[in-house]
Amino acid sequence: MKSHKALGLALSVILASASGCAHKPKAVRGSDTPGLDHAAMGTGLDRRDLSQMLRENMDVMKSSRVYQVWAQEDRPPVSVLPIRNETSEHIESALGALISEVETNLVNTAPVRVISLENQKSLMEEIQRQQNSQGAFDATQVASWGKQLGARYVITGKVFTTDERAPGAHRVQYYLFLRVISVETSEVLFQNQAAVTKAIL
Repeated sequence: MKSHKALGLALSVILASASGCAHKPKAVRGSDTPGLDHAAMGTGLDRRDLSQMLRENMDVMKSSRVYQVWAQEDRPPVSVLPIRNETSEHIESALGALISEVETNLVNTAPVRVISLENQKSLMEEIQRQQNSQGAFDATQVASWGKQLGARYVITGKVFTTDERAPGAHRVQYYLFLRVISVETSEVLFQNQAAVTKAIL
């Protein structure tokens, strides 16, 4: 019951601010305002959306054949490449944090060794440059980057969106797509897609 009241209070503060009421906006901390992180502030992607989609993808990955392969190979080296932003939003920093979240998940739950791309600045810059300039997904290119990292498998992905409007309504559907690629063969060993919807009705 308390959690419902706290969430209601957080939502009323947000709605009052948005509607231009006499309420004077003030800075608050999420830890001091229960429910603040649960309220949507608009149709844009936020941390909760990205974490939800990542959790769904990782849960499917854990029950997939690729985890069984990794368990048989005595902790093969795996690297997580930058996740490509196919939306019109500026979410590059959030996607960078998502890479770290994937790595943390792998370190704690997967039978692999994680090779971090952060230690290879020039390669990371080259990957980001090519991702921003090329259109089609190229598994052989991804495998080549994995070889440079010393990884046997590479995890990569992208975020994309569909946007629809109607009189008085706006709906945006976001998709986080993850795949695992074998560096040796360029074969896609796993792929999955998770989605969230944000709307103003």
